[in-house]
Amino acid sequence: MARKPTKPRSSTKQVDKTDLPDGLVSLAPVTYTVADTQITALQVWHNPTRKPSSHGPWNQEADKVAWVDETTGLGCIMLRQENGTLSGYVGVGPDHPLFGFNADAVPIDIAGPVHGGVTYGKACEVNRFKQEEYGDPRTERYTVCHVTVTRVVRNYRTVKATKDEFEHEDLWWLGFDTDHVGDLVPRGYDRRAAKGDVYRDQAFVYRQVTAFARRLRELADAKDPDPEGNTAPSQLPAPSSDQGHD
Repeated sequence: MARKPTKPRSSTKQVDKTDLPDGLVSLAPVTYTVADTQITALQVWHNPTRKPSSHGPWNQEADKVAWVDETTGLGCIMLRQENGTLSGYVGVGPDHPLFGFNADAVPIDIAGPVHGGVTYGKACEVNRFKQEEYGDPRTERYTVCHVTVTRVVRNYRTVKATKDEFEHEDLWWLGFDTDHVGDLVPRGYDRRAAKGDVYRDQAFVYRQVTAFARRLRELADAKDPDPEGNTAPSQLPAPSSDQGHD
């Protein structure tokens, strides 16, 4: 009898594609090109149920990309939503000043420059669904959670977040979406695209995510505020019509 292959325990372990959950391109670190930059992605997912059926720049994009930003050391995620748009997230640890903050509580000097402002502030979903009595069965490809561990996130009653596997990555995710006035929504439902609406592609979202990560890192590192009170935050790139495509 053939021996049943064991599942990978670490994202740094090289694994065969046949050992991976359906839809996961790679669990091992893989080079992923976005915004003329090569990043080391820890997860690259393709989700047919969220990919717009119409032709567009999304055809060449993955639907979830998770990585650790080399400049800040913070976990980052780009995730496609049900309406076909992309959202971006940055995870901060318990020692960060904004850990536990709801989206609407994030200070304006942090949230303001982000595209559309910060619209997401929640714990890792694998932990959140364990504690709350709601939610359909979910899989890693749809969750905003740890970037280095792949697993099936089942109904909250069966999720087990062990100390060894999750405690060292007890992250709080802050994020934004690209479903605002001026944004093209591939699956717009009853909302008609206005002339001039721009699809915010992965290049745009990646730039926003990494700039947001730098701002969050600056906030964490600001131990000695300027005595004159001159705290000029670094600005994130503002959206423009030419940022929708490379």
